[in-house]
Amino acid sequence: MLQFNKELDYALQLLCVLDEVKTNQCLSLRQFSQDRGISFLFLQRIARKLRQNGIIKSTQGACGGYMLDKDLKKLSLKQLIEIIDGPYAVVDCLKSGCLCPKSKVCQTHKIFKKINSSLAEYLDNVKIADLIKE
Repeated sequence: MLQFNKELDYALQLLCVLDEVKTNQCLSLRQFSQDRGISFLFLQRIARKLRQNGIIKSTQGACGGYMLDKDLKKLSLKQLIEIIDGPYAVVDCLKSGCLCPKSKVCQTHKIFKKINSSLAEYLDNVKIADLIKE
């Protein structure tokens, strides 16, 4: 079963709230973590990944915080998954750079490859903005 982890869940929650923040205003990560009952340190790691990939930006100071730096209409669910979790694949042997010694004789390799391709295409077509607006 396809299952998303807490880190992706919290990243989506953060993006949902940041999408509601008015232009030129910032969101306090500490306040967000307290409001949602999420570990501040865990949330900082998520925010760092998002910031390093140009999804959000931060400002320092008393009125500092986080804001969106990318249009969520241009961010796919697949991209977000890969920012948070690394390369996407339904099974580890399909991740780029992974060479399974059994792939030539494995009966399920071709099946998972088809599933992986279809699911990756679907996730790439789902935009975060569309998920938030639903």
